[in-house]
Amino acid sequence: MNSFEYVTTDTEQGTLEQKETQTTLRVSLSVPDLETKFEEQITMPPPAAEMDLEERVAPPVFTPQAPIEEAGRSLGAGDGEAAQLGAMPQISYELSYSCLLIPRFSDHYLSGDITEDLPRWLQEICISYGWRLGAIVIRPGYLQWIITVPLTANPAQFMRTTRQLTSQKILDEYPRFRRKNLSSDFWAPGFSVAPGCQFQSEENVRNWVAGQ
Repeated sequence: MNSFEYVTTDTEQGTLEQKETQTTLRVSLSVPDLETKFEEQITMPPPAAEMDLEERVAPPVFTPQAPIEEAGRSLGAGDGEAAQLGAMPQISYELSYSCLLIPRFSDHYLSGDITEDLPRWLQEICISYGWRLGAIVIRPGYLQWIITVPLTANPAQFMRTTRQLTSQKILDEYPRFRRKNLSSDFWAPGFSVAPGCQFQSEENVRNWVAGQ
């Protein structure tokens, strides 16, 4: 087995030492340069540039606004006012009355066929004048009905119209009443009118009839 031994000569040893020296010098020279450049890069931005940069990126100023819940409450209040306005009761332009008439003669009873004709005649009169007949009660001694009329209607006027037209119908259809009643009015003078949609009580009717 052959063995080799590397032996450096003085010339080669000097050359190696010179290269190592040069390398060491280059590194020692280059390190300060890098540190200087690094320090320069760190300290490059001037103070003025820093101020400008802070002004550019300054956070925006927000004006305080009402919370969402409060806004919701305000909207809800408006909606509530609108619902309350929609729920307000409508103004009525009509009035209802309970009307009462009695025959002129106490023995002229409202019975028999006339009890079938009177409701029909009243309904025709109400339709002709724009009134509404609500209900009707026929007793031998009186006629009572509920009528709804415009707000501007005068009770004395629609009662006069009703009694005149029904008197004409009764006296024309039932001549027996003419033998005793020589006038053109089947009903006794006066009338009773009470506001509302309820019939007058029997006591009130008796008191009014007794006063005629």
